[in-house]
Amino acid sequence: MYSLKILNYPDFVGAINQTNVLPGAYDTLSRWRVYSDINKSSYILQVACTTGFQSREIAYSTGCSGDAVDLSEIAIQRAIQNQSTLLKENRINYIAQDANTFLDITDKKYSHIIFGAGLGFFPEPKKTFEKAIDHLEDGGYILASPFYATRPIPTEIIEEARKIFGIEITTSDYKAVMDLYINSGLEVIYEERKTIKKENRKELELYVNATIERVEKELNLSDEEKKYAQERLMSIREMTNKLREYQEYAVLVLRKRKCTYPNRYVELF
Repeated sequence: MYSLKILNYPDFVGAINQTNVLPGAYDTLSRWRVYSDINKSSYILQVACTTGFQSREIAYSTGCSGDAVDLSEIAIQRAIQNQSTLLKENRINYIAQDANTFLDITDKKYSHIIFGAGLGFFPEPKKTFEKAIDHLEDGGYILASPFYATRPIPTEIIEEARKIFGIEITTSDYKAVMDLYINSGLEVIYEERKTIKKENRKELELYVNATIERVEKELNLSDEEKKYAQERLMSIREMTNKLREYQEYAVLVLRKRKCTYPNRYVELF
């Protein structure tokens, strides 16, 4: 049993088994699956997988296999548990390890490497991205859904988000965020820029209550622990909701081909 109050954000997410999704959730996964042709023979890697949503759901819908890494051991334990619960067979190997370390030591090649919005939170995103590209098969894909700011985010919101998440949120505009992806030498097979609608109070409460009631039964939380978990998860969701006024995201499918990489011969539109 975890002492929820002392856990950092990634470990808290793991402890309560929050379904921690990427921007766009199932909608983004569906677009990735179609435009990058993920199928039963695909071998994927998810970077910063948290409780396993992206890799697990892609494996569920396509029958693919692969690896997924995250620094949080608690989140990885949950990812393993969730896969056993939701899939008929274990197709994804979940690994508790720093993603950069994993990329440094593995000799595997992948058909798809999945970042979601997580790349921007790495200390040196460009270095991590370049390591990932090195582990793509010829014709392999990078799948990402990065946030970008549409207008300046007030300082007080940035500070509040730092306290809640323990990381720096994305404050850069579209061009600054996309520079890493678009000018990487990979082919831009698909891009769509998406707006984000705020959730109302009823929608927030439905999500928070369902998540906490599930973990309350599993961990036999005391009334005090349940109240803390509920309030903390609500503060996380409220902050995410607040940021929707200032952010959009892009759904990206990028391809590496030896015959063109690292050059770009096709215009951007």
